[in-house]
Amino acid sequence: MTDDLMTLVRSLDPADPAAAVPTGEGVRARADLARILATDPLPAPRRRPARVLVAAAAAVAVVATGAVLTPSVIGGDAAFATWRPLPQKVVGTARTEAADRCRDELGDTGATDALDRARPAVAEQRGAWTLVLLSGTGGFSGLCITDDSRRLFGDMIGSVGTADVPAPGPRGLTATDLGTGSLDAGDLSLVAGLAGDDVVAVAYASAEHGRVEASLGEGRFALWFPGDELVGGGVVPLEVTYADGSRARVDVAL
Repeated sequence: MTDDLMTLVRSLDPADPAAAVPTGEGVRARADLARILATDPLPAPRRRPARVLVAAAAAVAVVATGAVLTPSVIGGDAAFATWRPLPQKVVGTARTEAADRCRDELGDTGATDALDRARPAVAEQRGAWTLVLLSGTGGFSGLCITDDSRRLFGDMIGSVGTADVPAPGPRGLTATDLGTGSLDAGDLSLVAGLAGDDVVAVAYASAEHGRVEASLGEGRFALWFPGDELVGGGVVPLEVTYADGSRARVDVAL
């Protein structure tokens, strides 16, 4: 996926009320119109790639074809009913298989070679849902969140690319993915990124779900939860625990 496409994806913020969009009077609609009118016809310079949630795979295919399948037909974990704030680590053969599925899901983005070389830094389950965070060289990463209970048509959301962000210090965090996306099960919020060597735990105090703990591995962290609490991005306060047992608040943003 190109840097410009990832930047465009970041602009797809569902914060405007749906009723305002068709009239062109919403904040996002006005901003989009102004940007289109001001666009230079010459090729735009390359910009920092955005790393926000992108609906992918079968979820997109269903919408594109106009088909409507009810939960009773396609199955799945409606409304994230099985989701849990404490993740369970995926290990062994299951970890390898989950990583391979994520590579397949993101394969249409054009990053096949980088995905093949990337290794699973994080693989976790929260109820029926599996998150995989693939880590590659040069800051490349691919992320998938998938409903493993679906009997027909996968429910998946993810991101892929290289984020041009600074490496965190030993006690710091740097976000590479932050935002809200939508699946058949509903909206979900995600924050993921790079973690310093002294970081041993990361958590977020959700207004609706309470304390949500992140998974960590190979200098990466990731956590997610149902709802649109992180819609629009902005600064996200995280509680970080260090190897010496001390704790601190670290704010992350894109």
